[in-house]
Amino acid sequence: MIFLVGAGIIALYGAVIGVSYLVIKNSQPVTDAELTARMTELIPKAAVINAVVWGEGLPADPAADPPLESVTGAQYRVVSPDAPYQTVEELRAAISAVYSERFIREHVSYIVFDGGEGLFGEMQPRYKAMKVIGKDGEAVERLGVDVTRKGYQLTAVIDPASVRFSRRIPEWNGLWWDSDRIAVTVTETYNGVTSERELSMREQDGVWYLDEATY
Repeated sequence: MIFLVGAGIIALYGAVIGVSYLVIKNSQPVTDAELTARMTELIPKAAVINAVVWGEGLPADPAADPPLESVTGAQYRVVSPDAPYQTVEELRAAISAVYSERFIREHVSYIVFDGGEGLFGEMQPRYKAMKVIGKDGEAVERLGVDVTRKGYQLTAVIDPASVRFSRRIPEWNGLWWDSDRIAVTVTETYNGVTSERELSMREQDGVWYLDEATY
């Protein structure tokens, strides 16, 4: 009897889980108009962040010493006074305003802030905090950039007005289906060729963020 009750509970739970998956998958949590408005905010910011993370990077202070040719590995110099971000906190906040926390944790932090094992072995972070002497003679923290790092040429251009909802992406959390991730379709011009592509977005506290790089 206990076995039958347990089996019944398991079957009921499985049915509920299956129904919840279908409901989540087939629902649209945000309108295309809302997506267009949000993408209009995100895409220009993403272009800036992409360049900082994967592209040419932030410029070093022109007054800083040039890279040492006889030294291998990362060499850090304070960023230019004209750079849009002057501290690690400012850069971190700018990235967090565009990309989801999960994407940053899994795909951005090791490149920008933490370093770690890359495609070609151990990799130093592209940026780090540096202590420099300010005008008042006190040590201040500034953002440093690895002047030996060569970025990629980023050519993708996305039209934010083209965005439309494609599908939800339910994710299993061990007990239930999480429903905070979607795929959207956008028009992208890459190396002069225009086509459609899917991008993923993730909702955090009622706000949608990019959950995938746009370069």
